[in-house]
Amino acid sequence: MDIVKDLALVDLLCAREFPAEHGRTEEGMGGPGYFIARLGPGEWPRPEDCYAYETAMTGRFTTRWGTPLRSGTVTLGERIARGENLSEPWTTLNALGQDVRTWEATGTGRTVVLAVADQDEETEPQLFVVVTDLDWP
Repeated sequence: MDIVKDLALVDLLCAREFPAEHGRTEEGMGGPGYFIARLGPGEWPRPEDCYAYETAMTGRFTTRWGTPLRSGTVTLGERIARGENLSEPWTTLNALGQDVRTWEATGTGRTVVLAVADQDEETEPQLFVVVTDLDWP
């Protein structure tokens, strides 16, 4: 678990040009207007370590960019269930978690969204970051 490495990754994603096409990237996934990357180790020693890491990353982002906007993805899920076609990264974000924190990354024109993927009780939680210049739908 290397917070410094993950902060550098977020800085890179805030500065890097977005991919022209949807697909895999060195960091995870990306496409026009967004990147999605997993933070932390490949496997957590204990599930609660993922939540502790989320808290640590939240603290670092808050120090940088101020108090986050806390949102839920329930509305996104309802819109998808009604047949609305939402674009990426919002469909993936909806699949990852129900509770997200969002910051405007000062000076970059990008939004940073932190989410724990913990909706499947069969798998251990994972921490993801979305970096985007797209408006929340």
